[in-house]
Amino acid sequence: MCDCVIHPVTGVCMKCADGETLRRLSSYDPTEEGKVLRVSKSSYMGYLYCPRQYFMDRVLLKDIKKPETTAMRRGTEVHDALDEFYDRWDGEQTLYPMFEQEGSVYQIMAELEQQRLDNWGVEYFAPYEHEDLRTYYHEEYDIVIVGKIDGVLIAPDDEYAILELKTGTTNANKITKTRKELAFYHMVLQDMDDIDATKFVYVLPDADNFSFANKLLQQRNKTVWVGENGGMTVIEKVNKRTLNAFRESFNKFLQQIRNEEWNMNWDDWRCPQWCAYSMACEEEITGVTFT
Repeated sequence: MCDCVIHPVTGVCMKCADGETLRRLSSYDPTEEGKVLRVSKSSYMGYLYCPRQYFMDRVLLKDIKKPETTAMRRGTEVHDALDEFYDRWDGEQTLYPMFEQEGSVYQIMAELEQQRLDNWGVEYFAPYEHEDLRTYYHEEYDIVIVGKIDGVLIAPDDEYAILELKTGTTNANKITKTRKELAFYHMVLQDMDDIDATKFVYVLPDADNFSFANKLLQQRNKTVWVGENGGMTVIEKVNKRTLNAFRESFNKFLQQIRNEEWNMNWDDWRCPQWCAYSMACEEEITGVTFT
């Protein structure tokens, strides 16, 4: 039974509202009246990447849908392929023929997942969940949290592991960034299911930096599987330092976004190449108007 408390902004009890209602009564825009702040892994990471870009995308131009880039479209296709593969898997021992899509990335994903199957065994291969939409109200933070976890696994030691699939180049910075995303989902699992995941699993089908893989192999509490044609899976033990750092970062994020702090994280190389708003920021920095 819910000890109902009517929320002063939305006028309903957020603790017992269903997912659809929570999404309707929340917004990524902290200035929107009559709604509580909504947070996803992507919105949290997007704000960390650049508060100014977050403001442009999710506040000022929130009603305008940005076109997908080629990289975004490919990433979605690869994620969908893994999700569909998990739906189809029914105890098969050989995995590659089960990927219906053609292309080297799907062969590599099959090789990587084949190693997990061979090492963990059939009884531990199927995910506990994958790509399920989760929505809940976090009373302490007064926010609605939404997200889809790529995969929640149960490892042979009967401990839970959170899986994240990442396309694109792999390096130390990418692992660090993805670890923050996994820590976000660690919080979600704890809050909703009282699950304390003990492992993070990174599936990296585009990884081709094998000197980096060798460095990872030399680190404690890490397992690395490398595909015959590229790619790697990294499994690491979750440590308290990662979770504590995430909580500190998440609290700071909530404070800053509620204070409507929209500073730019300018980078002379990255911003002109990857951000649609770079000219406006450059004009602000230089005081020169580009026509």
